[in-house]
Amino acid sequence: MRRVPLLACLVLLACAEPAPLAEAESPSAVWRAALARSEAAVFASDYARSSPVARRAAEEYAAGLAGSAWRLAEDEAVLEAPSFDRNDAIAALPGLFNPDNHYQNALLEPGGSYRITGRRGTHLQLLLQVLDAYPLAVLGESRLVIDVDALGVAPGEDFELWLGGAERPGHWYPLAEDARALIVRMTFADWESETPSALRIDRLDTARAAPPGPFFARAAGYLDQLTALWTGTFMLRIRLAPRNDLSEPAPTRDGLVGQFSSIGRFELAEDEGLLITASRGQAKYLGIQLGDPWLVTPDWIRHAVSLNHRQARADADGRIRVVVAPRDPGLPNWLDTAGHPEGFVFLRWQGLAAPLAAEDAPSAEVVKLAALRAKLPAETPVVDAAARARQLAGRRFAPVRK
Repeated sequence: MRRVPLLACLVLLACAEPAPLAEAESPSAVWRAALARSEAAVFASDYARSSPVARRAAEEYAAGLAGSAWRLAEDEAVLEAPSFDRNDAIAALPGLFNPDNHYQNALLEPGGSYRITGRRGTHLQLLLQVLDAYPLAVLGESRLVIDVDALGVAPGEDFELWLGGAERPGHWYPLAEDARALIVRMTFADWESETPSALRIDRLDTARAAPPGPFFARAAGYLDQLTALWTGTFMLRIRLAPRNDLSEPAPTRDGLVGQFSSIGRFELAEDEGLLITASRGQAKYLGIQLGDPWLVTPDWIRHAVSLNHRQARADADGRIRVVVAPRDPGLPNWLDTAGHPEGFVFLRWQGLAAPLAAEDAPSAEVVKLAALRAKLPAETPVVDAAARARQLAGRRFAPVRK
């Protein structure tokens, strides 16, 4: 199926002259109505109208919801010939995408049989996860997680996996009856030097339960689902996160074995910073990132909104001290709020062989920017404008661009 560029589709639909058909008869009318509902829901937030930064973020967020719905409708149309779809936007993706990850996903059909082939890149970790729902439209439950590294696949090596159908020799995994999506997470620590894995999915059976319905109607339905979830149900829950503090690290709810996470909300004045102290513990990976008030990761190319254990400077005691602040404090581990006075902070530990120890739990404290250095070890260096510019220049190598 030849894909028309998504942005071109949305622009043409939004700006085209009225079709000769009556509005009630126009196939795209249902999509335009869903766009209007989604935009109204996003801008119902007082925050969306609070500043130019907030308005732009709200516009991008509404576009991100629409784009995700459109892609789902596209991919659902070709379930008999799936492919890995990349999430390669820079901003506005719902669900707090991790800048350290290169994500891919493919839609599955219950009862289908699939072969996954690939060559392992040099990035830190490669996980494949099967969900019982299409990504982002529903907060799906995990049905299967495959740690490719645990299979003994080394960087540069080819591998083959089988999902569903009759049992086969080698790495074969049965699929749950409600399996609907395969999510790939390639986690990077060194953005510049590490390389992604190359993956391919082939469907071995061609049966299909039923042909898809009208495209605009399906896209509109997914947009309504996405909007209801990410501006309503989930947002009400996530706003219960502690203010200017962090929750106790706990196993991630999506079934990724060996992953713990912690979340909090920041609300900061221009002269304040949130000082976070964290420990990597025995984890293979530690990542800290910010999200805006819609739990969207701000533009992570132009702003230092995330750091992992490789990018951050660790102190002599092994701990990583990070400052969330609206302006540069001249310290090594600055997380830029990208113009948002409020939002979310999220920590991930991956590859844990055992739960985090009590002493590895993170802490958070609001500190006046002028008093920050007194709270840090004496050996903490000063980061000048030139050093900060070099750090930001390195963000162009983000995994999403690979």
